Amino acid sequence: MKQPRGQQVIDKIMETANRLFYRQGYNTTGINQIIEEAGVAKGSVYQHFPSKTDLLVGYIELNHQGWFNRLKTHVDGVEDPKEKLLAIFDYHIGRQEFREYGGCPFIKANDEAGAGEPRVLEQIQVVKQHFRDLTAELVAGSGHKGILTDQELTDLIFVLVEGGSAAASVFKNTSDLESAKQIIKKLI
Repeated sequence: MKQPRGQQVIDKIMETANRLFYRQGYNTTGINQIIEEAGVAKGSVYQHFPSKTDLLVGYIELNHQGWFNRLKTHVDGVEDPKEKLLAIFDYHIGRQEFREYGGCPFIKANDEAGAGEPRVLEQIQVVKQHFRDLTAELVAGSGHKGILTDQELTDLIFVLVEGGSAAASVFKNTSDLESAKQIIKKLI
């Protein structure tokens, strides 16, 4: 089934913004570049995204949806409840390799616009809380050793994944995420 013309335009704009915001950054990507590379009319962009901030919020929402669905599918493909916790690390290792160690798109957006754009910060907080909530759910159902409380283990996994992802971006490898996975393996 063919998409309506308006949705095709939105998809072109978002696909282009997604690529450019991640690769070049939000601040160095101009609306005119997005218009040119998407091959759409200027009026079409502003009709769907009245400001560049609206476009960034759309970018965050699009990435959140895709990222979380892929993560959930990956984790749901694992049967053992403890292994599901380790699968979180495997997923993030794979994402860092796929993105060629470019880092977390949400942290990148936050660094550039989060402080000055409350809607952007709010959307990024939603993403990170969604990940923390999934982790808490998996921890609660894992039957871990109880060396840490559920909350402590959730917090530790969250911080290790976030820190390991940042380190992967800096060092251009996943060794810190892999080490973090081994630490959690000992605790569960």
